[in-house]
Amino acid sequence: MANLRRLRLIQFKAGYNLPVHVGREKGIFERYGLEINFAYTPGSLYLAEALRKGEFEIGHTGADDVVADVEDYGGEPGGLFLFMGLHSGLLSLVGAPGMNTVESLRGKTLAVDARASGFVFILEKLLRSKGFTLADYDFVEIGGWEKRYEALLEGKFSGTLLTPPFVGNALERGCHLLARGDQIVPCYQATGGAAKRSWAEQHRDVLVSYIRATIETTQWCFELKNRSQCIELLGKHNDIEGRAAENTLDALLDPDYGIYPEAELNLPGIEAALELRAEMGFLNRPVPGVERYVDLSYYRKAVEV
Repeated sequence: MANLRRLRLIQFKAGYNLPVHVGREKGIFERYGLEINFAYTPGSLYLAEALRKGEFEIGHTGADDVVADVEDYGGEPGGLFLFMGLHSGLLSLVGAPGMNTVESLRGKTLAVDARASGFVFILEKLLRSKGFTLADYDFVEIGGWEKRYEALLEGKFSGTLLTPPFVGNALERGCHLLARGDQIVPCYQATGGAAKRSWAEQHRDVLVSYIRATIETTQWCFELKNRSQCIELLGKHNDIEGRAAENTLDALLDPDYGIYPEAELNLPGIEAALELRAEMGFLNRPVPGVERYVDLSYYRKAVEV
């Protein structure tokens, strides 16, 4: 198809990128007039800065990462915002070999993406619920899922949050599943689609097309007839095969904590993320409304009949 609109997407390497790979390799994005070029980010801070600088148009990142960026750099017109949701918390706390309980992490060093944004607050909430104080753990920023997974296996840290397929891979190598994110914060907006407000306003039709294509690619993943192709794509892009790929797909399609079939934003989940940030002392009360970080007009246009 001629005259495709090229979009640059930055995202974390993870199993939940499956709809992106489906859209690119099954021609769905192309049918919506889009050419998607993607890159993997080393971490959330890099991703947010790259969006603000215009190096990428779209980012798939944690809702709290967008909140942190807006609080640090401001909102409209050049600030970031969320326009769609991807999942509520495909993440788990994994302990290194020998770390088989949350209590065993007391006094240990844990790997995180960033100290003041993202899923770190879920981890911190869990530790505090077990009676940990700030003196009982150290957080070290090393970046995204893949970096933390590798560091955990290398014995550099005692625990970290991981997502499929890294969770299963770590368990096969002697690590321990200590807690699931949805058990810590049951209602939560984890990863979502983000962009810069000024870019989105100037390219409204393009962003609406991206949302429509994402909804279609995500629903494609849920169709039973496409299961084998999904497993193949997961293997191709995540260096896994067989049972590992099947387990990853099952996690992605889990109706309670997997990817969102309609790619809609979880507004109560964003409110929960804001409340958690305030609870951890990184957002002043009264907590701002979600509209400071969200614009639903693009999604609403995308799903118009």
